[in-house]
Amino acid sequence: MTDEQASPRVDSEARVHPDAELGCGVTVAMGAIVEAGVVLGQGSEIGPNAILYSGTVVGDEVKVGPGAVLGGTPQDLKFDGGPSGVVVGNRTVVREYVTIHRCVEPGANTIVGSDCLLMATSHVAHECILGDGVILANGVMMAGHATVGHGAFLSGYVVVHQFARIGRLAMVSGASTVRQDIIPFCVADGHPARPKGLNVVGIRRAGMSPEQLRDLKRAYRVLFGHEGTLDRRLTELGEDSREGVPEVSELVEFVRASDRGIARPRRRPRLS
Repeated sequence: MTDEQASPRVDSEARVHPDAELGCGVTVAMGAIVEAGVVLGQGSEIGPNAILYSGTVVGDEVKVGPGAVLGGTPQDLKFDGGPSGVVVGNRTVVREYVTIHRCVEPGANTIVGSDCLLMATSHVAHECILGDGVILANGVMMAGHATVGHGAFLSGYVVVHQFARIGRLAMVSGASTVRQDIIPFCVADGHPARPKGLNVVGIRRAGMSPEQLRDLKRAYRVLFGHEGTLDRRLTELGEDSREGVPEVSELVEFVRASDRGIARPRRRPRLS
């Protein structure tokens, strides 16, 4: 990399505070605003008219689209103006007019993982946590404190209730409303969103073996089956996890940790 390539390139009509930290190869386009204390990792690109407020930390090779706003004031009446931030992981793409708000809790960060794609006009509220490889399609709206596991996919205009959780490799169909926790590895849709089976395509794309898929299919049938109480079914699945099935263990732990309760299918799966 030459000295010219290594030096940040800031358009003459952009406003970058002297106390912002710009890594090698960063570009800041016309009309963008980068406030004091912002950190931009090497190779990151900030599009026209984007705004990055104080407390925003962007990883390497992140792309922020036109008009996106990172680190804006949270839309919560409890917010008293204390310092907080937004952290965006490496290689994440934040498309045009996305908004990511900083936290209400002083010293805390709203977190977007690495290798995520946040499509146009999606919104990530205060205290949200997105894992790595998450995709939010156009117009997704996430309320405060919601969490999304690694590799999950939220289709266009999905609405996520505050404090709701969406598990790893889950997929939520377009225009659904998430009011309760969506278990890992499933496809969910509707108003409210409910599981309707496993995300088989996503599971295979993640490199899981046919044996792992088989174990998850059985776990899904047991979890939402007719036999016994939920606690009894979780105990049965817990025995499987102790036999070396980590995905089933992850499923059990997710359900046991639920405060809002898990969304359940409209129809119970057959146990055969």
